[in-house]
Amino acid sequence: MKKKVAYILGLFLLLKLSSCTNANNVKDENETSVIEEDISKQINVQNFFNTIPSSDEIFQVIQIAKLNYNSEFLNNPVQYKNYSLEKPQALNLGVYAADLAISGAFNQPHESMLFLRCTNHLAKELGISSAFDENVMDRFEANKSNRDSILEIISQAFKKSDKILLENKRGNLSVLMIVGAFIESMYVAGEYALSYQQDTMAYNKIKWLYFKQQESLHYLINLLQKVSDIEDKKILDAFLNINDCMKNAAKNDEAFKKTHQLFTDVRKQIISVY
Repeated sequence: MKKKVAYILGLFLLLKLSSCTNANNVKDENETSVIEEDISKQINVQNFFNTIPSSDEIFQVIQIAKLNYNSEFLNNPVQYKNYSLEKPQALNLGVYAADLAISGAFNQPHESMLFLRCTNHLAKELGISSAFDENVMDRFEANKSNRDSILEIISQAFKKSDKILLENKRGNLSVLMIVGAFIESMYVAGEYALSYQQDTMAYNKIKWLYFKQQESLHYLINLLQKVSDIEDKKILDAFLNINDCMKNAAKNDEAFKKTHQLFTDVRKQIISVY
């Protein structure tokens, strides 16, 4: 199920970094460095999305494994007002977007509206409220029983969020949104897998989709290796540890549990920083 979130994250965060056209004038070293960094980020982000499972794969696993919605796996929708700093806001915008996608995928309109309010508030705090304006809220309300429409609305809202951030040279926050959504989706997937351990077929199906995400993790590591902030580097270090653990986790249940614990720890870190 967690991969379902990864899919959503693919839908809503198709980052479209503006392309740089060649100019005849000579750019200074700083400008050239920024452009090269943006191009490098664009390549890694595009590669990341290429590794995300298709919606058909996700919904097939949900159906075959007969997964049931469990709100206890998601972030507390009352907590959103506690995030007062910019980076925690960006990370948790990704977290709540993943939760919004999950609740929508399980046809939970009431809970979806709660998570939509969370994303709306955080987007406003980040100065990208136009991505989650009243029009989005109205469309969401009108289509709350239509899973496909809900996911498309989420996709459009986050593409707009990303566009605004990039236009204002705040692309680092777009990366953090992706990171937050990825961490939340992996955490939720791990929770589902562990709760279905007695159902061998469901357990193996979820784990199969879970471990397909290691390549996605590699691209996020590449993105985070370009950051300089100490707090961002803590997430990078956590991802490097997770990557080492995942190499053995697919064949070893204990390693899988350790991997899930690492995701749980980094998730606790980002949802608890205000």
